[in-house]
Amino acid sequence: MTIDSHFHALSMARKGITSLPEDLIGIDVGTDPGDYAERLKALPSSPAIFMSAGSGPWRLADDDYAGPEAEIERMMADIRAYGADAIGECGFDNHWKYGDRQGAMDLFMAQAGLAAAMSVPLIIHAREADEEIRQVLSSSAFGCRAIMHCFSSGPDIARAALDKGLYISFAGNVTYKGNEIIRESARIVPADRILVETDSPYLAPIPMRGRPSSPEFTEYTLTFLAELRREDRERLKERIRENLISVLGREESVTKGARAGKE
Repeated sequence: MTIDSHFHALSMARKGITSLPEDLIGIDVGTDPGDYAERLKALPSSPAIFMSAGSGPWRLADDDYAGPEAEIERMMADIRAYGADAIGECGFDNHWKYGDRQGAMDLFMAQAGLAAAMSVPLIIHAREADEEIRQVLSSSAFGCRAIMHCFSSGPDIARAALDKGLYISFAGNVTYKGNEIIRESARIVPADRILVETDSPYLAPIPMRGRPSSPEFTEYTLTFLAELRREDRERLKERIRENLISVLGREESVTKGARAGKE
């Protein structure tokens, strides 16, 4: 069993990674409206591979970006055609500064509202954006279940997210030298809220760092997290599988199919 709560099959295919583990349970994550059909071509038919539809903060810098309402309408075209198991990724990125803060907040909250209306989880991208996340978590307008993807903040943000009922997902960067603040957060996340991901094809964990990442690399991150948290590795892996099914709102078995048009 391979568990990966966040990977990008289309980006992987563009880097020459065209196969996925046959036993994969995970989420292929959207980044731009209208990418769904092309992403489907990069995925095997599997009831255990779920899909999200999203508009990331990088969209703010695109010439064809016309505001959150237009983004939601473009996303809805994909959702009407194919369904969606989650919304996102979406959020904030102050490392690259794609647009202004209010524009990013408006795009994020529009997708949070869509996730709440659809009763599916929201996948949150937050890079160097603790203040924005604090604002979101304190807002009464934010009321959907959600995953903090590729968590890279300290324990204060982790606790605030947990208090709001969010799940926290750790990627390969938790294994990197110098990222003690992420490891501090990983130690305190309860076993029923922790997830693991690769963000493939990015952020390959040690000892695979420097290579394009692939979902099976979660095995290295799982080993690292189990040792860090002083937990049995296989029990942690099973809990993470349970958490992924829980946040998706699925039955314990994933054999019933994931999205519309996928049996």
